[in-house]
Amino acid sequence: MGLVPAARPQGRHLWLYLLIAVGILGLGIGLATAKTVTIVIDDEVQQVVTTWAGRVDDVLAKAGVILQPGDRVEPAVTERVTRGMEIRVSRSFPVNLVVGGSEKAVQFAGGSVRELLEQEAITLGELDRVVPDLREIIVGPQTVEVIRVTKDRITVEEDIPYGRKEWAEPTLEKGKTKIVQSGQLGLREKVYEVTYENGREVDRELILTHVVREPKDEIIGIGTREPSKSVITARGPVQYREVKEMIATAYYPGPESTGKWADGTTATGVKAGFGIAAVDPQVIPLGTRLYVPGYGHALAADVGGAIKGNRIDLCFDTYNEAIQFGRRTVKVYILD
Repeated sequence: MGLVPAARPQGRHLWLYLLIAVGILGLGIGLATAKTVTIVIDDEVQQVVTTWAGRVDDVLAKAGVILQPGDRVEPAVTERVTRGMEIRVSRSFPVNLVVGGSEKAVQFAGGSVRELLEQEAITLGELDRVVPDLREIIVGPQTVEVIRVTKDRITVEEDIPYGRKEWAEPTLEKGKTKIVQSGQLGLREKVYEVTYENGREVDRELILTHVVREPKDEIIGIGTREPSKSVITARGPVQYREVKEMIATAYYPGPESTGKWADGTTATGVKAGFGIAAVDPQVIPLGTRLYVPGYGHALAADVGGAIKGNRIDLCFDTYNEAIQFGRRTVKVYILD
């Protein structure tokens, strides 16, 4: 009967041993599942940690690594952590990105210019230029410019000047002019290929020229006619084109002056009388109207054997009038 109470302490020790065994087993399993991870920031090892975290971002958070906008993490923050993993963090820096003239500040963790544009979803056109070159590596703050380049064809109209020609115009007096034909401007089209950078024209190349309308020359009539002059007569002023100084004689169509030729008819068939003049046709053409001061108007309608060169014979109605006129030097106006 004295041995029964001693059995209870042994049961309690068994439970204690069992708990210790479970703890040791759990610790072993935990130690077995823990992972050693190296954290590298900007190519420098910052920490080597043992962790039970499941994802990369959990490891960084527990290690006190705070990510900034634009930081690059490899592997990705959502990746599962594996034993011996190396987590690399590249810190971002500001880059001044200018696209088509518009500026903005972005964060970039380094790499080529092409990678920066891909990060910012910048699509390049066929003609666009990038400064610096797409292959250049960006290692720190700087400016990257995307120049939007476009080309367009434009047509420009321009006047073609007309020329000026002169035309002899016999209906005009010398020294006078008139427009015979008005000048007309021609029209030319020029096609240019224009290059724009960020909307601003930087180059223009002529690629085609086409004449739409030929110019028409202005024609100026230049007067060639001798200017008319006037002389005052008993009938008023009359126009003449030439004046000659001549030896004038007088004749009467009767036998007293013309002898056996006194038939009263001139060489042109016109009846002789006052106002008829005999001339040398080589000097004054027959049919020319004349004015002789001291005599009056006359018509060159007769010739005479002695009337050669600058001589004129004026007809009178009476013999006495012819004798009174006699022989004198006169001005003979050749009328228009």
